[in-house]
Amino acid sequence: MTPPASASSGAARPRDWTLWLLLGAIFAAWWFGSGGLLRSSHWAHYIYLADAFLNGHLHLVHVPNDAGDMARIGDKLYVVFGPFPALLLMPLVPFLQRGTPDVLVLSLTALAGAWAFHGLLATLHGSRDRTLLACATLTFALGTAMHYGAPMGNVWLHAQITATALQVFALLAAANGRAWTTGVLLGLTVLTRSTTTLALPFAAWLLWTREEREGGEPAKGRPWLPLALALLVPVGLAAALHGAYNWARFGSPLDAGYHYILMGPEFEALVKQYGRFSLHFLPQNLYGWLLRPPIWQNGYFHPDPHGMSLLLTTPYLLLALWPRKWSRLEVFALVSFALISLPSLLYYNDGWVHFGQRFALDGIALGLIAASHGAQRAPKALVIALTAWGVVVGAWGLQWFAGNFLH
Repeated sequence: MTPPASASSGAARPRDWTLWLLLGAIFAAWWFGSGGLLRSSHWAHYIYLADAFLNGHLHLVHVPNDAGDMARIGDKLYVVFGPFPALLLMPLVPFLQRGTPDVLVLSLTALAGAWAFHGLLATLHGSRDRTLLACATLTFALGTAMHYGAPMGNVWLHAQITATALQVFALLAAANGRAWTTGVLLGLTVLTRSTTTLALPFAAWLLWTREEREGGEPAKGRPWLPLALALLVPVGLAAALHGAYNWARFGSPLDAGYHYILMGPEFEALVKQYGRFSLHFLPQNLYGWLLRPPIWQNGYFHPDPHGMSLLLTTPYLLLALWPRKWSRLEVFALVSFALISLPSLLYYNDGWVHFGQRFALDGIALGLIAASHGAQRAPKALVIALTAWGVVVGAWGLQWFAGNFLH
């Protein structure tokens, strides 16, 4: 990898019209593919949570018709997912109430994440190859579960996509040497979806090796305490805040309320026998991530609602395996992707109902970073073809989801 002349020299510039054209195309794909974004989700738990916060409560003041995946204690309902996305909706909820367009807010959040991902790759590569940057960015936005997730909304996807966007912004800040900004953004992931916070070691490495990657002196011998404080203090404060939030609701800093969610008998039996995380679930989850095909039924292929192989939905990831001399950055990115994915692979629930693998969003940016380095060596026609495949399959997923689950 050719190191950039400076941390910002390779980054996308605000006046780069190709980037804005790319973001416009992504937003148009979400808007027209779903029939518009000015609407609220069916499972709009975050709208209800924002309303609760505005009324000075942690439990819901107004009860939704569909309280799926909520914790119920007595006559009170609680949202178990991280609270930060509700804060983003609070300025709108007093005026629009249940009609708050949380789908539009989520799509704009995802679009900001795509902008940050483009900037992150440009910074790490020091590359002005607009085609390769566009392919990686399109894959991030339209070749992953982001494609159907952003325009669909609903509480699960809202938490995941918001956390993914925060994570990418944190990595962009780390690539540009902004340690405290990185720490604050990773702290916000703690308050959104904590598995995305597992990108912290990779972010720390980006900060630690920044000067070396730019052709400067090796990091050996540099004081590490200021960097550690910049990352761990905001993350630690966010974890303490989340613990206090849990304590106020359920009497324990480690109890987010998942034990109070009503589950079907099949899931309840699995959790009772193996717990929520177990090696027992690893083989089936790996099969889903790597091999599960669509369903052939009535003469047509249909998406498997348990999620299909990432190699089918996001084949761009295969470029990470392109033969080459791997840099430390590429190896660390893949190791980080595996680390972040491990909790989901050990989880009792595979994400039902979803298209592709929505849990893979937690670390997909790291996998795509490694794949983008392989793309620099692979034939450009192959890179474009794999990108196009992922975008088309993602569009299929959006149409399927909108046609069957858009209320």
